[in-house]
Amino acid sequence: MRLRELYTGFKSFSYIIFSSEDSVYVEKLLDQLDDNGYRYWFNSKLTPNEKDLREMLGRLKSAAVTVLVLTDNLVNDQFLQDIVDYTLQKRTPFVVYIPTEADENSVYLRSILERAKHSIVFREYEQEFSSANSVKQALAVTKGITEKDAARFFESGINAIREPGATNEMLEQGMKNISYAANNEYAPALNFLGNLALERARNGMDSYSTAVAYFKAAVKLGNIDSIYSLGCMIADGEGFAQNYNVAEGYILLSAMQGITDAQFRFAEMREKGLGVAKNREEAVMWYKKALDGGDRRAYLPLAYRYLAGETVNREETIAAQYFTEAARDGSIEATLMLAKLYRDGVGVKKDILKSENYFRKAAENGIAEAQYEYALILKSKNNNSEAFKWLNLAALEREFGVEPAPEVLYEIGRCYSNGWGTDIDRQSAFLYYHRAALAGHIQARAAVAECYKKGIGVTVNKRASEFYNPKYAFDAN
Repeated sequence: MRLRELYTGFKSFSYIIFSSEDSVYVEKLLDQLDDNGYRYWFNSKLTPNEKDLREMLGRLKSAAVTVLVLTDNLVNDQFLQDIVDYTLQKRTPFVVYIPTEADENSVYLRSILERAKHSIVFREYEQEFSSANSVKQALAVTKGITEKDAARFFESGINAIREPGATNEMLEQGMKNISYAANNEYAPALNFLGNLALERARNGMDSYSTAVAYFKAAVKLGNIDSIYSLGCMIADGEGFAQNYNVAEGYILLSAMQGITDAQFRFAEMREKGLGVAKNREEAVMWYKKALDGGDRRAYLPLAYRYLAGETVNREETIAAQYFTEAARDGSIEATLMLAKLYRDGVGVKKDILKSENYFRKAAENGIAEAQYEYALILKSKNNNSEAFKWLNLAALEREFGVEPAPEVLYEIGRCYSNGWGTDIDRQSAFLYYHRAALAGHIQARAAVAECYKKGIGVTVNKRASEFYNPKYAFDAN
């Protein structure tokens, strides 16, 4: 029996079960499979040892179709009978290939046909194997298709699952088409299934190893998107031990091939020194490449660079334009920066009304600094009740275990002290002044000193008054 190239890739294939003594029949069968473009896997030297069993079971699990070459030699081989039993339990399409006249009333043959009720029984002496319609139908999934055809199946599948109001049947058929393209090693389909498996893994519905397998298969075919995905998984510790040094190679290669997501991610790595030496000048270069490629996330970091003149010429107008674009994309951070730019007339014509609107929008989206600034605006308009509300919201918007900004605490203290937007409560006023003073707020230190001196909301304590008085503080800041 001459050597043949055995299929070991991602595409669908049939598994050939036969006795080594039937090589003449199998040779003829494989010739027909070759001539018709069917993929298959076989091994003429399998033995009942542990290594061979592992290989055999691995192939059987992956096979889309099983072809059983049934002769007396196989019937009398207990090892092969065990393989057949396992295959029947697997319930894949099952073709019983009988190359010579056989006793179909034999106990073993009848047992196979009874357990594999939907199997195809084919008698070679009656008709050529490759010409039987039933066989063609069973083996269809193992037949190679051109890349153009695979692309057509993939596109059809994508269109089906993205169709508004798609039925379950449409979704199922769409995924079948995508899987068929992937089984024929169409790289975009493999990458798509990799992304789908990754999303499922993140939601605890699949294993990260499934995503890795799809991405690696696509990478072997030169898919740059999958190279980037593997880099991100390594950088984020998804399915791998987190390792920025290893991830850097994947992400940089993708960035150099024009993947804008990779260019943005590599810019962040360069800026923060993750897996690579920190280099803000090079980070700016990659941010610009990402922006040129259409990644609008780059507007925000570049806006800060142009505003500060960091590794680029200071261009306040460009900075304002970039903050505006980032804000249009929903960046609340950019919205807050625009509020400040319009308030101070930096890069734009000073416009207090626009500034107030931007502060309000950022405040409504939970930015503590914006809530504080908007509260001051309301206070300047004598809308003290609303100002008090926003100050309290600003005090709540903080990370767990981190005190609010001292200026926020100080202003709340003033509200309690003067009855602005709330009832006068000198004890509460003292508590807020005290918290702000401990954070180094100078005016709050003076207020606490005054409270201790005059017994406002706290018992008179001359020594404490002197301690908090900024005039006597060793370090007022």
